[in-house]
Amino acid sequence: MINNNLMQALSEQTKHKAQKREFRMLAQLLAQQFHIHQGCHLVGLLGNGDEHNNVEAIAYWLAEKGEYIEEMKVLHVDPLNHLHNELGKKLINAEHGI
Repeated sequence: MINNNLMQALSEQTKHKAQKREFRMLAQLLAQQFHIHQGCHLVGLLGNGDEHNNVEAIAYWLAEKGEYIEEMKVLHVDPLNHLHNELGKKLINAEHGI
């Protein structure tokens, strides 16, 4: 019983770490696509304030979209285009003060 609980806990930890790694990699990709430079100017816009740089802020934003990403995976649809468009709109709106 204890062994089962331990295995389940380790499995959940592994899933969580893999998901965080996926969000970080997607965040790096989106940052490159939008030519977002190093710095922390997106932390207030996309993050919760605990992030240290723009990529971490984008990763937080992606984590907030985690349910959508998982739904698209189940449907075998790549969510990257939609996320790219949504982030682009958010950045444009912020640039124009909307």
